[in-house]
Amino acid sequence: MEIKGEMSMLNILHLSVVDINNILELLQFKVKEAPQFFLGSPLVIDCQMLGEKCTELDFSQLHHVVKKAGFVPVGVRNVSDSCVKEVKQSAWPIMRASKPARKPKKNKKQVDDSRKESSIEVVTKPLRSGQQVYAPDGDVVILHQTSAGSEILADGSVHVYGTLRGRVLAGVNGTTSARIFCQSLEADLVAIAGCYQLLDDADTDLKGQPAMIRLDDGRLIFEPLA
Repeated sequence: MEIKGEMSMLNILHLSVVDINNILELLQFKVKEAPQFFLGSPLVIDCQMLGEKCTELDFSQLHHVVKKAGFVPVGVRNVSDSCVKEVKQSAWPIMRASKPARKPKKNKKQVDDSRKESSIEVVTKPLRSGQQVYAPDGDVVILHQTSAGSEILADGSVHVYGTLRGRVLAGVNGTTSARIFCQSLEADLVAIAGCYQLLDDADTDLKGQPAMIRLDDGRLIFEPLA
């Protein structure tokens, strides 16, 4: 028996309301909008925006509606001290509080050359079904094709010099300037900074074609890659 660390995508629900019915409607809408993406996926509840208002939230009912909507309840984080007892009495585990993103320290050379601020992860082999690549703090470059059932995550942009299949999520830390580039667009799902799109539902004729995907005013824009 052994425990291994593994990077896995978690959906975070940042609560700003305590009405259980409103929360259920939102979750059901999300699942209906993209069932392949959300149904059966893990969900973390973030209570930071609620503050002391979390005392009005029924955490036992919240656990129930999360499962009812089709998500897998994982835990609650950023809960105020006044709510800890109630959370512990429900089925929710309390997770460690999230930390604000830290800006990397820059030396003089880094200030003079902004290219040093981010990293690039290069994958030289095809990405197979069930495999996942995550590039923290920068871009990821895949030199070959990716298979259906694979997953790419990057804090920066994603570059695939082959057929792009599976799921690809760029700007996972909220970087709206991140982009997705590929030689042949056949992905199941693409996302930038939390804005996602199922390719089958996308208004684009670039399927199977070289493409660039960018985020503009909350919408994913598909453009031909020259």
